[in-house]
Amino acid sequence: MNEIISLGVILLLALLAGHLVQILGLPEVTGYILAGVVLGPSVLGWVSIENLQALGVFSEVALGLILFSIGSVFEYRLLVRSGTRILWLTLAESTLAGGLVAVGILLLGQPWQIAFLLGAIAIATAPASTLMVIRECGGRGPLSDTLTGIIAMNNICCIIAFSLAASAIDLSANWAGIGNLLPALFQAIFPLFWQLLGSVALGFLVGLMLAAWSTQVVETGEMLILLAGSILLCVGLARWFGLSTLVASLAVGATMVNLSERSRKLFDTLGGTDPPFYAIFFVIVGADLDVSSIKDIGSLGLVYLVGRSVGKFLGARLGAKLLNLDANVQKYLGYALMAQAGLAIGLMLSIEQRYPDYYPVMHAVILSSVTICEMFGPVSARFAIIRAGESKSRVADTGSIWALE
Repeated sequence: MNEIISLGVILLLALLAGHLVQILGLPEVTGYILAGVVLGPSVLGWVSIENLQALGVFSEVALGLILFSIGSVFEYRLLVRSGTRILWLTLAESTLAGGLVAVGILLLGQPWQIAFLLGAIAIATAPASTLMVIRECGGRGPLSDTLTGIIAMNNICCIIAFSLAASAIDLSANWAGIGNLLPALFQAIFPLFWQLLGSVALGFLVGLMLAAWSTQVVETGEMLILLAGSILLCVGLARWFGLSTLVASLAVGATMVNLSERSRKLFDTLGGTDPPFYAIFFVIVGADLDVSSIKDIGSLGLVYLVGRSVGKFLGARLGAKLLNLDANVQKYLGYALMAQAGLAIGLMLSIEQRYPDYYPVMHAVILSSVTICEMFGPVSARFAIIRAGESKSRVADTGSIWALE
């Protein structure tokens, strides 16, 4: 099947699957992912590995657009008002999830390097599928707005934790006595600063260009052309320089929302035109999942899955309780943090390049766990939003700590 036929089949079956799962009370994004699993190499094989590679650019564009949208929560006035609480809440759920996974892996007798890396990866929550569920449900209120803020900060915490774990591994490998301390520290820590500061700087420059140019653009079509071009430029440059496409895309959205008075119109315009990209993105995500890997999950995978789920749930509940947040945030936030996909797989591939000795163990654990989390995570998030009474909510927000208006 050539790429054009694959693209048509992906869009049509995504639409069909989205409607079918709604009959069962499941979110559309779950239908897209399941359609991808069926179409992909692990089941029917109608969309081959070669097709997936050729269509990868659509995934890059879609993920960039999603993260650009999430970046809007970094508006300065919102950060001043609620950023500290969101940060503490993110640290609570991230630390407990990563800590439980790391301790569990160590108790199973694995090296500390594997435990630290898996603990760091366990922090990540999939921003794309979670945001898709919020949009589909029309979620608006304390839980939905808090969740949007957390998924913006959570993956940055994951990248920092992973970089610190990698720095510790590099430092221990390069350690040759106190006289070699400074060179070893530089070699271990420099990648962390390059990944974060370089990605933020790139996103800021692209966002600056986008904000300046948007004042000269009036028509909706021209706005979309400008936005798509800017996101493609940002993602392409980030990959070229070895930076984080996730952080760079977030930085573009954050820069745009703070520098341009027209940013809200641009975000609203984007929300009405991006569904085809999102459908393609999630079908490709599903096609990339290998359902056969579930049977290989093993004891390490179970510890990772259980430790991450318990850590996310308890960390979110305890953090929200200590911060005295809305009752629905305390009860249901943990359910909405279960999805995991792109960043976890990306970090796993990074391990293959940097630490090939640890890759076989990491591959089995991450691939099987991500397959489970990405299929059931959106369902759990939808459950949380509905139970919190925020589905299709159009009433005035009275308790949100991260309202966008």
